[in-house]
Amino acid sequence: MNWIKSNPFVSALAGITLVVCAALFFLGSKGSDRYDGAKLFFDETLGSVQNSESIPLYPEPALRDGKRKALVEYGESINSLRTLFDGYRPGDLENISPQDFTASLKAANKEVTDALESAGCEIPDGFLMGFERYGNEFATEKATGVLKYELDGVKHALLKLAESRPGELISVYREAIPEESGGQPADAPDSVTRAFGYEIAFKGSEASVRGFLSALGETEPYYYIVRCLKISNERDDPPKVSDARFETTSALEPAPPASDNPFGDAFVLPGADEPVAEAEAPADEIPAPAEEPAPADEPAASADTSRILAQVLGSEEIIVFVRFDLTMFLASKELPKP
Repeated sequence: MNWIKSNPFVSALAGITLVVCAALFFLGSKGSDRYDGAKLFFDETLGSVQNSESIPLYPEPALRDGKRKALVEYGESINSLRTLFDGYRPGDLENISPQDFTASLKAANKEVTDALESAGCEIPDGFLMGFERYGNEFATEKATGVLKYELDGVKHALLKLAESRPGELISVYREAIPEESGGQPADAPDSVTRAFGYEIAFKGSEASVRGFLSALGETEPYYYIVRCLKISNERDDPPKVSDARFETTSALEPAPPASDNPFGDAFVLPGADEPVAEAEAPADEIPAPAEEPAPADEPAASADTSRILAQVLGSEEIIVFVRFDLTMFLASKELPKP
């Protein structure tokens, strides 16, 4: 007791140290319990995961085999469908010399021009099927293979247009491709087709438009997809009565016979020498009243009004703008095995 009073600082320091040590011991024992609990939870979770990895995955083997069979059948259907488009896969397009491409362009342009002119179609000045750029310059040799495929595709479409007999070919536009400037096509890695865009504007009858669109819908030997279609009438104003050009009565109606009797005024019986006149009506028979003529401002009942309307409606042509893609199918890719 005297020592504590004699050494207050040392005794206080010893007391504080004792209290701190007791607190540290208490906290350490609590932390150890939490660590043991956490380690036990971790060991249990790890054991559950390892147990799950060791057993077969869901679904059951029968269901897994059924799914694999369905995937195999789906792959076979895709392969059979893919063979339908083999005709639209040109394969590797071989490049030709720029001079040969120019000669092919001029020959194709002459064939199309002759077909359109034979059909009575007007052609714009400087017409070159959308390849007007190569009228004064040579194409890049690395792009001639793709350009030749484009040339054959638009030539086929324009020959079909000539068969539909339009009245006027207004314009033909072709979208430039990257190869013409030394670039590469920016197709997606999983692309199965490549599209070459064209725009054609022409004027013709309704029948010529139907014929050309039907030709684009044919799937041989090129695959066309119509992207945009605009049809407008040649005239913005509705037809007027003054537009009618009626035919004369003599041209519309046949001339009446010389007599109401189809055999003439008299006919000869077999074995008779003189013609026998028609029997006259009895004197006491009351003749039928004569029919009153129709008023001048009303058409005859037998008049064909559809011919009158045909002189006013349907005589003008329609102007058509169509944008379509020449679709080239790329080389097929192998499907992953299930």
